[in-house]
Amino acid sequence: MNNEVREFRCRYCRVHNRVDRIFCVRCRRRLAELTAYDITEDDYVYPPDRDNLAALQGTEPLPSLIGRTITKARERSLRSWLSRKGTRVEPLSEIGISLRRCSEILSLEIIPETFIVASEGANALTFGREENPVLVISSSATEVLDKDEMTAVIGHELAHVKSKHLMYHTLAESLAKGAGIIGQFFGVGLLSTPIQMLLLAWYRESEVSADRASLLTVNDVNTLESLMNKLGRHANREGGASAFESISELFQTHPNLERRLDLIKEFGSSPEFRQARQKVKRRDRVARALIPICRFCGVAKPASKLFCGACGKSQL
Repeated sequence: MNNEVREFRCRYCRVHNRVDRIFCVRCRRRLAELTAYDITEDDYVYPPDRDNLAALQGTEPLPSLIGRTITKARERSLRSWLSRKGTRVEPLSEIGISLRRCSEILSLEIIPETFIVASEGANALTFGREENPVLVISSSATEVLDKDEMTAVIGHELAHVKSKHLMYHTLAESLAKGAGIIGQFFGVGLLSTPIQMLLLAWYRESEVSADRASLLTVNDVNTLESLMNKLGRHANREGGASAFESISELFQTHPNLERRLDLIKEFGSSPEFRQARQKVKRRDRVARALIPICRFCGVAKPASKLFCGACGKSQL
């Protein structure tokens, strides 16, 4: 690129970024154009998750109306809590680097704002809206999990963001906790029993999809098995942070760990997994070509084109 570092403005926050960056350094939104080389939800989704979600969406608009109300209330509460208790993850920290790498592999539209909070239980959660998600990781998880296991946790949570699960997850978690007075106040009681059952059935299967995406990020079934064994041992510990106690915890939800491990192994040996991993490898190989200007003459080009239309040179 004429030995020159080129920059362009983020279309969202107008901050200058290097032309080879995938995500904005300030607002964390995706800068790079999505291409046929990028992972899509279809590369990892568990079919029962897709089918139940389609059935759930067929019951709209009531679940979404209620879900958005609960999501807003939960987001306000948890953001207030994080402002007091959370420590923001720095981009160049080990977790920050894993976060960016998983976001690249899963082709996210935005990297979640990420915090560490003091807690005795090994947990992680995502909340908020898909356009501005937040990831929270307990301090205990950072202590008991190795680098690869933490990457698997991050990959799992980012899959929920990628798959646009957050609103329905919030609603399902309210039902799973019994909803009570708060749930009735926000309208959970308005959902009919068949819709509630469908929502909880989808919730269980959505965890399997997230497990499959997690496996794509670490490419090692043994890492997922080790992770689940560790989290299983910590599942009954009391958390040190009230927000973790008020919601469903990672890998403590249905389906049970044994079934989830079986399904992970099944996916790991499938042609679908091999094809998705090949896609990840191809994306890595052509990454330096997928930028909006020619590396040689500097003329603007579509990010998805591997040859410059002006000078004709290959970008690989």
